[in-house]
Amino acid sequence: MTTDQATQTLNPRVAEAFQDVVGAVAGIIRTRRVTFQEYREAIGFLEDVVKEGELPLLMDVFLGVAVDDVNYTANGGTESNLEGPFYIPGAPLLQPPYALPRRDNEPGETLLMSGTVGGLDGGPLAGAMLDVWQANGAGEYSHFHPGVPDFNLRGRFTTDSEGRFEVRTVVPSAYEIPGAGPTGRLLTALGRHFFRPSHLHFKLSHPGYQSLTTQIYFEGDEYLRSDVVGAAKDALVVKPQKHEDPNDLARAALDRPFYACSYSFVLQPQA
Repeated sequence: MTTDQATQTLNPRVAEAFQDVVGAVAGIIRTRRVTFQEYREAIGFLEDVVKEGELPLLMDVFLGVAVDDVNYTANGGTESNLEGPFYIPGAPLLQPPYALPRRDNEPGETLLMSGTVGGLDGGPLAGAMLDVWQANGAGEYSHFHPGVPDFNLRGRFTTDSEGRFEVRTVVPSAYEIPGAGPTGRLLTALGRHFFRPSHLHFKLSHPGYQSLTTQIYFEGDEYLRSDVVGAAKDALVVKPQKHEDPNDLARAALDRPFYACSYSFVLQPQA
């Protein structure tokens, strides 16, 4: 490659970012007096990460939140949150009354998740699309855990004429990220656990408004303050209420106690 060709193919943003990364790592090597043995062990660790297919996991655990922070500013709207590695596009488009697809014996207690979607500029957003996915009560995601049917606890649905929604699902469980590979070994060396608090994933969209990817967490979860990826935010925490009254069960057409919670999402107008 000639000098002219190199100049033509230069990507300034890549070059600047790469130099920043190399400079930061070189600074750490000098400050910490990294030995040749430690250097070779670090290279071996990165080779293991790639070989085990854990590069997305490693990046999400340590850097995903930073990327989310610089790419979305709430500015009065609902806080964003990580998409995570378990999103699958093309979830079924549900018909009311909305219920995420699930097996008859699905682990987890019944949850009625309701709320509204509105715009930061005021007023409800009718026909807003919500794309929802979650782990079940055993911490399992469809498409990623053997034996769980495709698109289990995944679905898309829209708000009504007043921007309201309600969907029936199950209370998700806190779960461990994979801990047997290199990411787990690194977390162990750092003295950290492998758990994410229980949560629901949401992607929200409406014409004329910025799309929002976020997660809703549950008050009282023991890992809420020590999320392994550091993504949980106070503004995204709800308090589930347990309903055992026979009248409540009858109104919900259920024969056993259930939990209910609500959240009001606010979308920002397109710039």
